[in-house]
Amino acid sequence: MTRITRYLLYLFVFSVVFSCKPDERSILPKISGAAGEVLLIIDNQKWESPVGEKFNEMLTQVQPALPQPEPVFRLIHTSPSGFTNIFRVHRNIIFAKIGSEFQESRITVQTNQWATPQLVITIQAPNDSECISLLEESGDQIVERINRSERERLMDYYRSYQVAAIYKRLKDKHHLTLSIPKGYEIAVDTTDFVWITTESAQPGESGYAWYSQQSILIYYYDYVDTNTFTIDYLVNKRNEQVKKHIPGPNPGSYMATEDLLPPIMKEFTLDGRYVAELRGLWKLENGAMGGPFVSLSTVDEERNRVITVEGFVFAAGLEKREFLRQVESILYTLKIEEE
Repeated sequence: MTRITRYLLYLFVFSVVFSCKPDERSILPKISGAAGEVLLIIDNQKWESPVGEKFNEMLTQVQPALPQPEPVFRLIHTSPSGFTNIFRVHRNIIFAKIGSEFQESRITVQTNQWATPQLVITIQAPNDSECISLLEESGDQIVERINRSERERLMDYYRSYQVAAIYKRLKDKHHLTLSIPKGYEIAVDTTDFVWITTESAQPGESGYAWYSQQSILIYYYDYVDTNTFTIDYLVNKRNEQVKKHIPGPNPGSYMATEDLLPPIMKEFTLDGRYVAELRGLWKLENGAMGGPFVSLSTVDEERNRVITVEGFVFAAGLEKREFLRQVESILYTLKIEEE
């Protein structure tokens, strides 16, 4: 387990200030704003300068591993004078404070300042160049911190509205749990593979105006050694499982991993466990369907098995970032039962 144990969680090292006491949170209003939305408070002149361009570049960069380009967040800008009460309850707020009154560059993170569950990030710097340097150094952590807040909001919701029967079935039969929200149903459940899915549709004049499908996959196999955690090995295992268990609508069609845009891999720890994350695209062999997926793979040491939990999305003609974030958040509720 040498390779697995040497990876540490990439911590968000910004200073954190909790702006309200635990018993005060219950009286705060609920957050506003759409999922994946960020409100940037910055002077209009700075917004039109290279500083504003840097913020825009950081917060609207392309979300990786989607079939069509989508920004990582939807960015809304207003000036400090325009930051009225209606904006104070926004879900994700970034204050950009630049001026000689600030002796040092600093990033401060606050939660639940005016609403719950709210994230407020304050970025201060003595001048424009220092602010740009700070964003270049810490931009990835800022994006990850906002992503984490969005994911945790969904996880809390899913835990509150999970399907008890699915939770119990996964626990009793597969010795793991996921918080699967209402609307999902089990489509396939074998000894080492589970497919849980939900569909949404909006009727139109000549059929459906739009249709989406979100699915959760769970599969596991014997753990051999650390060479398991390579892109090639994980993709091969994925292709074996989905070809066997997820057929397409046409004879001879089945799910596979898109190789024209190879998956990307990230390694980190989650609840003390090593995790390998894959992000990529799936396709339908001998068919014309496809979409994004994200998977987390880890080791159940007590049972000597590799567990992969995956979320994939089909939503032809629709933006897919938030659909994918929703299934990804389900994956992060994974718990492995102890013997």
